[in-house]
Amino acid sequence: MSELPPLGVPTASYSTAQIRRNRLIFLGLVLVLAGLVALWAFGPSDTKDQSASLKAGDCFQNVGTDKAAKAEKLDCSDPHADYKVLKMDKKGVVDTFSCSGVPGTTGSLTQSGAGDWFVVCFKDNDEKAKK
Repeated sequence: MSELPPLGVPTASYSTAQIRRNRLIFLGLVLVLAGLVALWAFGPSDTKDQSASLKAGDCFQNVGTDKAAKAEKLDCSDPHADYKVLKMDKKGVVDTFSCSGVPGTTGSLTQSGAGDWFVVCFKDNDEKAKK
């Protein structure tokens, strides 16, 4: 049977300057990572969405997308005010039920979240100023 060579003791020695430099690099990486996590968790939130403050008679523009709508409340005579709110149902969950009895409805916006459920029934704004 063959013998295994004896395990050697690591002979690498680092100077105190190298150890200090490596520790500072590691600390810097940890701080950058912690900063990114804090920015993600506590960073600026999207304050432009004013959907929850809409009420019947208000006009708004969708500054989001069709799938992720974000309403910006505007004066009804503003040329960018594309829609007029017909009904705001703070207890609504399904737009089909909330807007089915509202005459003139051409669309709806449904918001669901942590305790913040509502449906906005709207139509095209015919009061806006022509460009």
